Amino acid sequence: MNPKQIGCIVLLLGIVVCVQLGMSMSRGAQVIDDEAAVARKDAEALRIQLGVETEALRDLQRQSEELLGFVQKWEPYFAVIEEQQAAETGISMKVREAAMLNLSQRYQQVPHKINNKENPSLPILVRATLVFDDDFSKLLNWIGMMEKIKPTMRVGRLALSKGSRGEDLRMDVTLEIPLRNKKK
Repeated sequence: MNPKQIGCIVLLLGIVVCVQLGMSMSRGAQVIDDEAAVARKDAEALRIQLGVETEALRDLQRQSEELLGFVQKWEPYFAVIEEQQAAETGISMKVREAAMLNLSQRYQQVPHKINNKENPSLPILVRATLVFDDDFSKLLNWIGMMEKIKPTMRVGRLALSKGSRGEDLRMDVTLEIPLRNKKK
């Protein structure tokens, strides 16, 4: 073979190598373009989903706005009492302030159930069983004052009977005060 033929063969081999290299680069570029198109479609789908979720969040906020306002109003009342001792002391202090004749008082912790189901946020009740023998108006005013300062308190039982003196009244009352769960 003469040098011209060898040069042609080398040139043809160079052209074939360049074409192969160009085709492989073209395939790589096509794969990258396909991946970019898929990524653009995914990004658009995610943008649409984000818009839908944002609108759903706004709807939930609008729907629960009244409930959240209610919870914010009542939260300080529930936040006040976390321990049994605080509930007991609060009731005892209010009895002393009213200067009422308290014949007996008993405090106990009981599980707080609503429709026989546990209450996770207010799991325990302090049940105060009190017996008073005092003036009717004083007893009624005291119950009203307790309801005003402890709106989360519930009167579990109330029994009225004739008192020891003429116009006195004997009141057996059971007050239930929910204790807030300390764990968030």
